[in-house]
Amino acid sequence: MTNLPFVRLSLPVLAFGLSAHGDLAERSTARVAALKQAPTLDGHVATDPAWQGLTPLTNFKQLQPDNGQAATQRTEVYIGFTAQALYVAAICHEEDPSKIVVSNDGFASDTFTFVMDTFRNEQTALVFGTNPVGAEYDGQTDNSFPDWNWSTVWEVRARTHEGGWSAEFEIPFTSLRYPSTEPDEEQAWGINFARVIRRNNEFAYWSPVPKQLSMYRLDLAGIVEGFRPPRQGRNLKFMPYALAGLTRPQGEDGSREQEAGFDVKYSITPSLTLDLTYNTDFAQVESDRQQVNFGRFSLFFPETRPFFLENAASFNVDALLFHSRRIGIGDDGRRLPIHGGVRVSGKAGRATNVGFLHMRTDADSASAEKADFTVLRLSQDLPNRSSIGFIGTNRSTTDDRQTYGVDGRVGIGDYTTLNGHVAQTSKRGDVADNHAFWFFGNYDSPTWAYNAGYAEVGAGFEPAVGFVSRRNYRRFQTFVQYTKQMEGKWNLSEWKPHASYEGYWDFDGFYESGFIHIDSWFLWRNGADLWTAIDFAHEGVKEPFYVAGAMVPAGEYDNPKLNAGVNSPAGKPFRVGFFTNLGGYYNGKSISASPFLSYRKDETLTAAFSWNYNRIDLPSTEEAFNVNLVQARLEYSFTPKISLQTLLQYNDANHVLAANVRFSWQRSGNSGLYVVYNEIDDRSDMPLRSRREIAVKYSHIFDVL
Repeated sequence: MTNLPFVRLSLPVLAFGLSAHGDLAERSTARVAALKQAPTLDGHVATDPAWQGLTPLTNFKQLQPDNGQAATQRTEVYIGFTAQALYVAAICHEEDPSKIVVSNDGFASDTFTFVMDTFRNEQTALVFGTNPVGAEYDGQTDNSFPDWNWSTVWEVRARTHEGGWSAEFEIPFTSLRYPSTEPDEEQAWGINFARVIRRNNEFAYWSPVPKQLSMYRLDLAGIVEGFRPPRQGRNLKFMPYALAGLTRPQGEDGSREQEAGFDVKYSITPSLTLDLTYNTDFAQVESDRQQVNFGRFSLFFPETRPFFLENAASFNVDALLFHSRRIGIGDDGRRLPIHGGVRVSGKAGRATNVGFLHMRTDADSASAEKADFTVLRLSQDLPNRSSIGFIGTNRSTTDDRQTYGVDGRVGIGDYTTLNGHVAQTSKRGDVADNHAFWFFGNYDSPTWAYNAGYAEVGAGFEPAVGFVSRRNYRRFQTFVQYTKQMEGKWNLSEWKPHASYEGYWDFDGFYESGFIHIDSWFLWRNGADLWTAIDFAHEGVKEPFYVAGAMVPAGEYDNPKLNAGVNSPAGKPFRVGFFTNLGGYYNGKSISASPFLSYRKDETLTAAFSWNYNRIDLPSTEEAFNVNLVQARLEYSFTPKISLQTLLQYNDANHVLAANVRFSWQRSGNSGLYVVYNEIDDRSDMPLRSRREIAVKYSHIFDVL
């Protein structure tokens, strides 16, 4: 197996992309007005005097299924502000209100969402959204998918009526970031509004966007002029919490826990925020989703803790250089006590991004050390989706480690982006090959998408607060995809045949891993999809390793595989999907099947079940063995802010049964009441985690200044 054909293909294709420049749609424009009175926040938009006399924003265009065509249902949007808050109202007309889809899962519901680029840097923005029952969705985005874990203080009310549904948002200016302003100075913000009509899988935007992109492509947001936000003074919020818990490890007496701590948030400027945290606790965070490792390298788990997710875009560069889960979480997944920390994040001016973080963690066993973690991130936004930045991290323990890196992004035309970073680590003693770099080019047009990248990670590269799944490699990757618009033929929306290659070599030239993927992907107008693919995998194993207790000997392995998958539309009460993979596995055989089923009942109940079944037959084992991972999730919403969630997981590779039950009564931001029960039954030969625990946590936000 060789990568040379892919190299020859990717280089001219990428070169063509660098010179290509598309003709994107013209951006919508509007002007906002100061309101004579604040709206009554109840969802009655049409009869509220505050909105009378204002001209609504309309003329939404479809992103899908018929890109560029007028939306099938009329949407009216009103924007206004007072001295204290920004207000947005929407009337979502519906010719048949009985077909409105409502769910406590925002991805399966009719929704109204908007993105606000208050700095007009076309790089980062805030996102707010709701559904017909007034659920609150907020997040941050940096020209990519939004991070919905971010949260701030705001309110929304929604209601359904005979003409459809409507919603009113109230967002205090203290919850937003924007450039410093003089009294009565006007600002223009980048804004786009999106409406999802689930029954026909329709996505419609106020400012039009090409089909291959989304409203999170911020240089396509509409321009709204006339904002006069206040010159913020001292904005100080204090959020204390109290926690009581009981933990009972297997075979031991239970221990009681009483904890208290607090967070402080202070606006240094309207665009730069200071956060302090003391005795930080994340008992309310849902347990990690279990994964089964069928390879030789470490698995990646995403961050879920609110303190680290807020303003994460200020620190964003690459998980290789900074991954916040390295702070306060041990290598085995245990949460380590966090004494406290400080963070400064936001913008200095319109285009300079600042991120500083210092945290101190304690040890809860002899295997974990006390540590101080420091991260400094600086970046400068440049025109046309471009930027340049620096990151430095330090982990101070008995074995101090530092990481230094420089990164950049260059936007070329409308569809092409170049990315890259160069980094080095240091620790006590001389370390060789402690470098890493990565360069990547991407082109994404309505018809063609392709990319190519090259990376190196030295054997001595040990980032202080980063994630490294493997070291000592050179990697080449490339991808090409063609999109054919099916225009409703067989009720299809698009056909996307594509192919990709990824290969790893060590610095002696040994071919460690290679993966060719050739796929044919069909997307229907209603949101269903189907794909069939063939894979060719190469593995060069220098040293034996174990998969679910079975040994894979050293050697060279070349194995083809077939895989296929299907998903039903997201807007239906029942949703099903199935993925299967069969073929060679380290010169043996493997069969995997992953069905899932979900059910929703209006906005109250969502249930989901998934099963990952694997049957593996290796030459080194006498008989085939099975590995199963089963997950079941249930969520019941009493109101948009009061819910009960249950997550059950069973992993027979490690013989672990885990249950996580959470009752939450959210107030504003991430504050509120949480009652959490966790149980882990570890039946492996080394039961390190078996325990039962229950915790009750309450927090409240006080506006001090």
